[in-house]
Amino acid sequence: MNKAIFLDFDGVLNTEKYQAGLRAEGKKGYDKYGPLFDPEAVGNLRRILDAVPDALVVISSSWKMEGLSRMKDMWQSRKMPGSVHDITPDYLPQDWHIDLDTVDDFSILVGRGNEVRQWLSENMPDGCRYVIFDDLPDYLPDQCGHLITTDPRIGISKEDADHAIKVLCG
Repeated sequence: MNKAIFLDFDGVLNTEKYQAGLRAEGKKGYDKYGPLFDPEAVGNLRRILDAVPDALVVISSSWKMEGLSRMKDMWQSRKMPGSVHDITPDYLPQDWHIDLDTVDDFSILVGRGNEVRQWLSENMPDGCRYVIFDDLPDYLPDQCGHLITTDPRIGISKEDADHAIKVLCG
């Protein structure tokens, strides 16, 4: 069975605690790609990928706007675990406008949830096991069992990693 990990960055790998610690020590908290990732959160992602090495990493973070190539370069440059497989598509065009008085189904407004749904339908139409890491619940009701909402202060915790491994391994 195919497996995927959808990753937000801010509040998941880029944590408030780590950035505050770097500032307190007078250290730079960013590189040419943006804010540095918390080594503890990255370590917990590594635990998941060690346990489920066939899981595909798909970036759902707004950082994806920099493009797949840049995300792959960052991943390699930062010596992140596994490799970036893909980024989720943009669900709505940037110049798209909506009249809320005419909307019948408000699920169309759930951006990241729809982006994940679109990616799954295009890349794994026969289904898969997946988890979504995000610090915000911007997802569709049928994705709740796959969503692991992180505490933005600490990002992916050991408990979050354990939960992800259980979901991905069935």
